[in-house]
Amino acid sequence: MIPSINNGHRLSVHIVAWNSMTFLPSLFSTLDEQGIGFRTIVVDNASTDGVASWLSSERPHVTVLRNMRNSGFARAHNQAIQLALSGWQGMDLSERYILICNPDIEMDANCLQHLVAYMDANSEIDACTPKLLRAYLRSSDMEHIVTERTRLIDATGLSITRSRRTYDRGSGEPDQGQYDMDNKIFGTGGACACIRASSVISAYENNMFFDEDFSSYKEDVDVAWRMRRLGMQSAYVPQAVAWHHRSAPSGSGSWFSSFFKRRKKPLHINYLSSRNHLWLLVKHLASSDLLIHAPWIIAYETAKICAAVFSWSSVRGYVAAFYGLPRMLAKRKELKKRARLSAREIRSWCV
Repeated sequence: MIPSINNGHRLSVHIVAWNSMTFLPSLFSTLDEQGIGFRTIVVDNASTDGVASWLSSERPHVTVLRNMRNSGFARAHNQAIQLALSGWQGMDLSERYILICNPDIEMDANCLQHLVAYMDANSEIDACTPKLLRAYLRSSDMEHIVTERTRLIDATGLSITRSRRTYDRGSGEPDQGQYDMDNKIFGTGGACACIRASSVISAYENNMFFDEDFSSYKEDVDVAWRMRRLGMQSAYVPQAVAWHHRSAPSGSGSWFSSFFKRRKKPLHINYLSSRNHLWLLVKHLASSDLLIHAPWIIAYETAKICAAVFSWSSVRGYVAAFYGLPRMLAKRKELKKRARLSAREIRSWCV
């Protein structure tokens, strides 16, 4: 049982760490510069690189939950969410926010202030994301970590295509303000997202925000798709800026080029990507989508299956997805009962 906390702040920043000492000091250094108050919760997924001792000595004010094993991104964030919500019992959750934050994020000094101000001013918005730019480590020596902050876009929100491939909008493009006037997005990614606490509860599935079956990878896409189907709105806030050290970048180019990038990804990510992508389709793809967008969906899925022949990790992912189909079908049925947007309205977001 997770203990409750008395959370007097309106913003709760949640970080899931797993051997993240390369990045945590830089993240916390930028959190120290923020101009608003907030509570920080770190869930340590059994790190072995000194995360727990560093937090204890350098950030004793931070609330830390330490798991005995790596429970994955989804479950760890659900733990932090439960802890934050327990401290807000009896309060107006529509004016309180949860920030999902990767440990490899660095923030501009006004980032959190802009996100909270935007949410305060736009009560119809359920989640928002900052402008994420790319950052690169130029030295991994713990005593002399040097970060290069670039003007290359990492993400300006999630986009979805007619083939049902999701990607980070603008990924890899030089930032010239090309997305700054288009702030309505399909959904927010999991690297850095500010979500209204009341909307977190409204988007619950089996009393969880993130689907723990997904564990890690594309669990943010599942949440974005679910929130969209439930009639919730997400936005991009270009005034809020942060930098992201992304280990497995997505691209906004053709799906054909994405397969070449796929070969460079770690095997476990290919496994999770194959499994979770199929689960996404089972949970969210409408029957009418298969008819109207069939050419794009069939072409993309055929290419993925052909590529999987050359990747044992992808084959394993499809096998695991098959065994999880009964659970996904049950979730599909329950979500369909709650959905507020029609399949046609969801298709309007496909590019």
